[in-house]
Amino acid sequence: MKFREVTWYSKLLALILFIALPFIGFYTGTWYQKAITPTVPPQVSDKTRPGEDKLTRVIKSNELIVTLERDSGILKYSGSIQLPTPCHKLKDETGVLQSYPEQVQIRLKIDNPEPSVICTQVITKKEFSGQAQVSEKATVSVYLNGEKVE
Repeated sequence: MKFREVTWYSKLLALILFIALPFIGFYTGTWYQKAITPTVPPQVSDKTRPGEDKLTRVIKSNELIVTLERDSGILKYSGSIQLPTPCHKLKDETGVLQSYPEQVQIRLKIDNPEPSVICTQVITKKEFSGQAQVSEKATVSVYLNGEKVE
């Protein structure tokens, strides 16, 4: 065998490695990123005390935490969300659909800053809160940018 000579099969091997190694590296990188990135599925917990008309509910996801408290027909919600920059704005709207039982929708929307605004890239925690009058059997849904969180 001649190891220092360029042959047709050494050229073929070099071509195969030249094409295959970037794909192998990309696949390995995506696999590694999935392995080190923690995934937190939305968690919902309800707490009620016997004999009380009080319900506490907590919704958690990667970037959003919402606490819902229903006490004597008043639904109070509060929470925090992580915004990509301090220039992003958060809009929260509460809508009560007049069906029975009521369907309460808490809609959170993150508005991007205008393109002409220069802003630092710092993740910013923004807090929000509100309340609505509802019955005991009202259902609550939380939406972030049009997608249901729970």
